[in-house]
This record gives sequence, structure tokens and C-alpha cells, in this order.
Amino acid sequence: MSSPAKSSRKSKIILRTVIVLAVLGGATWGTRIIWKQISPGLFGNKRQEKIPTVKVRTATIAEEIVAVGRLRAVFSTELRSEINGRIVKISAIDGQKVVRNEEILRLDQQDLLTQITEMERSIEAAKLKAQRARRDYERLVELSNRGVVTTKDFEDSRITFSLSENDAAIAEARAANLRDKLSKTVIRAPHDGTLLLRDLTEGQVITSAAAQNGGTMLGEVADLSVLMVRTNINEIDVARIKLADQARVRVDSMRSLQMTGTVKRMATSALETGADRTRVFPVDVILDESDERLRPGMSATVFFTLARVDEALAVPLNAVFSTAESVRYVFIRKGAGFEVHAIETGIADTRYVQILSGLENGAEVARMRPLEFEGEIPIPVAAPIVKKTKSREPADGFPSGVPPPPRPNKSGGGGKPPRAS
Repeated sequence: MSSPAKSSRKSKIILRTVIVLAVLGGATWGTRIIWKQISPGLFGNKRQEKIPTVKVRTATIAEEIVAVGRLRAVFSTELRSEINGRIVKISAIDGQKVVRNEEILRLDQQDLLTQITEMERSIEAAKLKAQRARRDYERLVELSNRGVVTTKDFEDSRITFSLSENDAAIAEARAANLRDKLSKTVIRAPHDGTLLLRDLTEGQVITSAAAQNGGTMLGEVADLSVLMVRTNINEIDVARIKLADQARVRVDSMRSLQMTGTVKRMATSALETGADRTRVFPVDVILDESDERLRPGMSATVFFTLARVDEALAVPLNAVFSTAESVRYVFIRKGAGFEVHAIETGIADTRYVQILSGLENGAEVARMRPLEFEGEIPIPVAAPIVKKTKSREPADGFPSGVPPPPRPNKSGGGGKPPRAS
């Protein structure tokens, strides 16, 4: 019984082994076929056929500096209260046109009115005391002229009269200060413009501008007829921008609206950003024309055009390569392969670079490095052409290229021999 069972087990093992070997052999054969098809395109001489190329063409190239900023009014004034208080009335609404001295909001005046009433009573009492002290002083003056009053009594009367007048003046000054505070409980428009009011409510307590945090910001009055964009330009690019330069402005929320602007202000000192501590310079660009749809605070993109050429020979940026010596070159197609050509480039934008020399219109160049060009490629640089001129005898009579003998110094001795290098 054991012999047939052993032979059956061996046959099953042999069958499984044959099946596994057949599967592995088929997989190996299929992998080899696929590898033969794709390997020439990856590592063989057919890679050059897979390299994307582009033809040299003419294009308009504009070298620009792109910056982002926000719209703001050229002429605007922030609204802050000069005193602490509680809002009891808001007379204007956000976006309303206001004129100079028009009331915007009013603070609670009851406390100040009470203090002014008390101070007026104090002024009346101080004036009565001053009148009584004046009469006493005048009476002692007459008695002093008769010689019937002592010097001490006379001086005490004069000092009492002066102190009473001083108290009356102090009371009047305090009353004037309270009246000034009372006038500041009414916030008025400092000039004509559009009111940009913050989210305020009646009954809200506000702090004065003298507070440590600058007080409560109530809003601002802005002249929206003239707007500008304030941007921050990197310290590397700011030297390339000048006052009165023209710029293009695009409002991000209205991409179809393209406007022009003029650089009117450039900061003389840099600011340091908090994130990467980059130094930037604020630059203000005033819009040449406004639009009623524009609002302060909108995001805008400013394009400063540094140079522009029309109908210039150009190739994409990824088609131009550079050596360690900053020599620019391209790979131009020649038959089934590529050749290296040194070129001279001009300005560039985000897509194309200008070709000044080294390529012709319609030439086909590679947009990536071909396989046969690996490592640093020595690009010959043409030596400057030097015009030959006729040699002339120098004024001392010695032929050119031969140094004259040392001349004697002022003391009559021979000159020092040249120091060996």
C-alpha cells in the first residue's frame, strides 16, 4: 500500500515543478520581448528621436517684474477718537458720500456736561473770592498810604488777591478743556470723500488714539476718484525701477480689466518681512484712470516692464543651456543627431529668451539635453578681433617692445635695476 502512495506523491511534486518552471519561463520570455522594445528608446541610440524639439521663431518679449499689492486711495484719512467714550448715535453709513465737517457719529456727553456745570459754579465762586480779595487789597492800599497798616498785613492782602485771581484763571482753563473734550465727542468728516466705516454699533465703548494700541479704528474718509496700488519690491529688483515709469495693473477680481499706472513714490529705506526676513521697498503706483467698480483693499498685480522687443528671434527658456563660464549654447538638429552651437542672448520673459546671434529663423533646437552630450561641454569662445596697426618708433628712439634702459634719477646716479619677479 505504501509503494503506490509514494509514487503518486512524487508525480504530483514533479507536475507542480514543471508548471512553476513553465510559468517562470513564459514570464521571462515576455519580459525580454517588452524590454527589447522599450530599451532602445530609453538607453539606446533611438533616444534622440524622443527628444522634444522646437523651431526658432519670432516673438514679442517683454522683461518684467511682477509684484502684488492692494488698492488704496491716494488721499485718505483714518477716523479715530481723541477721547474715550461710548457711541450713542451713528449718523452716517458705510459707503456714503460725506463733505467736510459733516457729523459721522456722536459719543455720550452726559459726564462732560456735568463736569462743565460743576466747573462753571467753581468759576463763579473763584470770581467772587477774587472780587472780595480785590476790595480788601484796595482798602489796605489806602491805609498804607496813610501809614496806619503794617507791612505784613499789606503783603498778606496782596498775596491773597493774587492767589484768588490765579484760582479763577485755573478754573476757567479747566472749563475750557472740558468744553474742548465736549466738542470732540462729535466725530466729523475731515474732508470731502467716501466714508469707509468699520462695523460699529451704538452703545459700543471706544478708546482714544492716545491709547497704547492706537485706539479704536472707526473707519476712514477716502477720495476714491484717484486710486493707487502699494507693492513691495525685492531689494534686488528695486534698483531697476525709476520714478515716472509706466506699469500695467490687473485687478485680481476683474481679470478682464487692464489698467495703466505711473510710479509716483519709492521708499528710500527697506522693510523686513517677518517670514523669511527678506528686505523689500514699498513702491506706489497711481492708476492713470479709475473705475467705479474698484474698491480699496482689492488685490492687484502690477507688471513693471523693464525692456521690450518686437519680432525678435526667440526660443523657449528650456532650450538654452549654459556653461560654468556663463556661455550660452543650444543643441541644433543636424540630420539624425544634434550639434552644439554657442549663441548670444538678450532679454527674457517667463517663456522665451531673445537670440541676438548664433541661430537663424526656422532652425530646430532641442528642448532637453541629448544623451550623447553628457557632462560639461567645452564651448569655444571667439577671441576678440584686434586690428593690426603699423609699429611706430617711440619718441625715445627705441623700437617698440624693447624696454628703454633705466634713466638716471635726480641725484645723478644710475637708476635701480628692475626687481626680479
